[in-house]
Amino acid sequence: MKNGGGHFAPELGGHFKLELGGQYYWNLQKALKSLLLLLIVVLFFSCAPKSYFTEGIRKKVEAGDNGVNKLQFYVDRDVELRREVSSGDVKITSGKVKFENGKFIHIIILKEGTRGVCTKNYDKELGISFEIGDNKVLSFGTSKSTDLATIYHIYAQKWIDTDGTGRISYDNQTYYIQPQGSSAQLMIKKSIVDKLDVKKRNMKGVKI
Repeated sequence: MKNGGGHFAPELGGHFKLELGGQYYWNLQKALKSLLLLLIVVLFFSCAPKSYFTEGIRKKVEAGDNGVNKLQFYVDRDVELRREVSSGDVKITSGKVKFENGKFIHIIILKEGTRGVCTKNYDKELGISFEIGDNKVLSFGTSKSTDLATIYHIYAQKWIDTDGTGRISYDNQTYYIQPQGSSAQLMIKKSIVDKLDVKKRNMKGVKI
């Protein structure tokens, strides 16, 4: 570019824009790498290999130092709970309400992979809480099976053959487990199972 005296002057503006653009893209690339690393870490922990919780695993856990109330449980599929409510009970504190076939239906969904803890412990049956509340418990058991490979599956007070739903008491209300969740089972992290399978002992020593 010529100045007033006919000499060429460097286009500082263009050079400055080039440096600014390079710095911007470098910062953007750095931020994207950090975000990608964070996503990898989150996915690693959320998708860690899991094993189904069986009667055999329960016996091994209870034979050790920690009980089942120290385990982190997971549900292996979505479980949907439904109950009919009156128009006066439409305003609720959790879940959602739908209007279907002239009725108000309160729906609570337990998503696959949701974490739970054991809050009730019975012979071949566990009460698992996936949310805070004394009466917000779902029961899982082995149907009194003596087979150690039997997986803990969801219980209902009564299964309705006509529509495949299961009646339960949840949060002091009667709900119905929908058919797609009627086979829900409990899982725990595989790393815990692997530790249970490792046998460890100390040598006693030999005296002269």
